[in-house]
Amino acid sequence: MFLMDFTEYLKKQYSKPLVIISAYILVFLIGCVDYLTGEELSISIFYLLPIIFIAWFLNIRAGIFMSVASTAVWHITALMVSHNYSNTLISYWNSAIQFGFFLTIVIILSALKMEYIKREGLIAELKDALAELKRSKEELTQKTQELADSNEELERFAYVAAHDLKGPLTAVEGQVNRLRRRHKDKLDPDAEKIIGYALDGINSMKALINDLLSYARVGTKNEDFKAVNCNDIVSRAISNLQTDIAGKGALVTHDDLPDVLADNIQMTQLLQNLIGNAVKFCDDKTPRVHVSAKQKDGEWVFSVSDNGIGIDSKDAERIFNIFQRLHSNTEYPGTGIGLAICKKIAERHGGRIWVKSEPGKGSTFFFTIPPR
Repeated sequence: MFLMDFTEYLKKQYSKPLVIISAYILVFLIGCVDYLTGEELSISIFYLLPIIFIAWFLNIRAGIFMSVASTAVWHITALMVSHNYSNTLISYWNSAIQFGFFLTIVIILSALKMEYIKREGLIAELKDALAELKRSKEELTQKTQELADSNEELERFAYVAAHDLKGPLTAVEGQVNRLRRRHKDKLDPDAEKIIGYALDGINSMKALINDLLSYARVGTKNEDFKAVNCNDIVSRAISNLQTDIAGKGALVTHDDLPDVLADNIQMTQLLQNLIGNAVKFCDDKTPRVHVSAKQKDGEWVFSVSDNGIGIDSKDAERIFNIFQRLHSNTEYPGTGIGLAICKKIAERHGGRIWVKSEPGKGSTFFFTIPPR
């Protein structure tokens, strides 16, 4: 490696003509030594030095020219010193063998140099790629951290804003109810209707604020993951939804569910939202909801199946975005935050959530909880 780097340095420092002239002078001097001494010094490495020099510094064509020149000088000096052979053709035969030897050296050197250049090019490209990858990784890490900080700040803001809005809204609701009670006998039907609209709007706003608080709380108010029994969680969710379940005569069943490491409150909220939606989005039939879980690829895959109205495949991803509703509030009341909360809870636990459904054929929501 040192010799290669040194020759590359020489190649950059000296021009090609100077290299060629120096090499030919060296060949000429070796030929003179051959002639003066009458010894076969050419059989040593001396003739190879200029050939190797040229073949490595320039290219295979220059190396072939040097092989021809060296062979010619070798042959001429051999004739001039009048070597005695049994046949004059032996001198030419020896020269041909010598030329073949020189040519072999040139080809090998040229192939090695090409391989060296190719390898150096690949190493340089690899270094550039690694440097670019490192820069990209650093930029990605920085952007990810900035995004995480921004999301955390946004969640805190949403939580504080929604929490602070509840106070004034409750005060307005109290004043409107006070107005209704105090002037009940003086209100005409139109005024009573206007007050009803106002209270409905206040209740919708309160529901929206409560859902926003729940959404923000997923990122700001967390408990440590602990071993929880999912059978107990489903039972708690069913108990919280008892009014809705009884109102529709729904049947909610579940398999024997596993114990997982999770946030107890958020897991209850996740399953409660999915079961509640299954009960709500069911027309003209008794809602049937079933919760199950199975282990696949090292993680628990939970499913909540229903016989409800179903979802079009084009909306299968959109419904998990915040404030995304497929129906008007008069058809199915809600704020459009419930499934966004489910997605956020699943992702906080290192899992994912998706749905398989067809319109009119019910839906099955899946979410995963990886092992800890």
